[in-house]
Amino acid sequence: MERMIIFLPLLVIFTGYNFGIGISRMITVISLLLAIFFYPSYLYLISVITSLGLTIFFLEAFYKQLLLIRRTYNEKLNKLVNELGSVKKDSETARMELVKNEKTIKNILHIYEISKDISSHVNFENMFNLITQSLHSQFIIKDVTMKIFDNNRIFKKGTPINIDENIKTQKVADGAIQIPMLISEKSIGIISARIPPQYEKDNEFFDAMAAFVEELKIAIQRAILYSRVEMLSRTDGLTGLYRRGYFNERLKEEEFRARRWRGKFSILMMDIDHFKKVNDTYGHQAGDTVLKTVAEILKNSIYETDFAARYGGEEFVTIFPQTDPAGLVIKAEKIRKAIEEAEITVGLEKLRVTSSFGIAHYPKDGDTGDEVLRKADMSLYKSKQTGRNKITEFNKKSDATD
Repeated sequence: MERMIIFLPLLVIFTGYNFGIGISRMITVISLLLAIFFYPSYLYLISVITSLGLTIFFLEAFYKQLLLIRRTYNEKLNKLVNELGSVKKDSETARMELVKNEKTIKNILHIYEISKDISSHVNFENMFNLITQSLHSQFIIKDVTMKIFDNNRIFKKGTPINIDENIKTQKVADGAIQIPMLISEKSIGIISARIPPQYEKDNEFFDAMAAFVEELKIAIQRAILYSRVEMLSRTDGLTGLYRRGYFNERLKEEEFRARRWRGKFSILMMDIDHFKKVNDTYGHQAGDTVLKTVAEILKNSIYETDFAARYGGEEFVTIFPQTDPAGLVIKAEKIRKAIEEAEITVGLEKLRVTSSFGIAHYPKDGDTGDEVLRKADMSLYKSKQTGRNKITEFNKKSDATD
């Protein structure tokens, strides 16, 4: 009986721990029935009942505590699993953001490097070539058009893509993207590109293009300012014609071109007759008006391929590439007549002036540009000597005779 008192509680604990409290209760009830049946002694029976009662009481308390611990553990485990899932999701999002940022950084660095290269140029032609190369290498763009607005001068280069010059924001139409370059709300130009099929719905492409053009506009503005300064340094502020220094450069270029391709060119020099008398009689402002009027007549009488400059005070010179000598004499006569017939208003006065002309040709009259220029000057001097308001073409025989 003593062994039963020890053995039964251990059996109840073992079954409860391994198989659950329900089986322990069942074993406890069976044990009590057996104890009552085989041991009629009240003392032994009370001992068995007491030991089993205490055992089942503590076992149930332990089991409840165990369930509480298990529930708490499961809750914490589920929470940890959820947190790990969230961390995994966040890490995946972070990885995707990192890849995206890495791509963005690469684009920014590429744009920065390209903008540095572009900024090193102030020639629109060179800049456009760099832009097209960059867009082709980065976005596989083949068709690009760039249009730059510089006061009355316009530079346009590229494939024929319709451009809306009035846009203020990015525009996509007819399979092309157009992005304006704005400085203080003023448009200095537009970049337009044909969108490759793989980028038609790619927002990153549009953002990258916008960033690219944003970097470009500083370089473009710098080129515009440089071209303006260069133009001011090359042109005469009063007449708008080129200065003598730049004329000498162009004369060397024309001589080189003519030598290389066995070409020809002519030089026309002209001088306003009795210009000092105009200044002395009507003042220097009147003289400036006369100079501007004559320069305007000259500019309107020549082609874009011709090159006119103010050579000295009232003296002008023009290079005519690949010009027929007889045709140049006819053109010079038209210029002379237009100047003679022009009425120049100075205050309440209306003035008329005349001009004298000298012409020489390369290679007929000289082997170098400077020599042809000197022969044209000699012909001009002869026009002034022989009555003014006339045209003299250099003639070796007559000049030798003189």
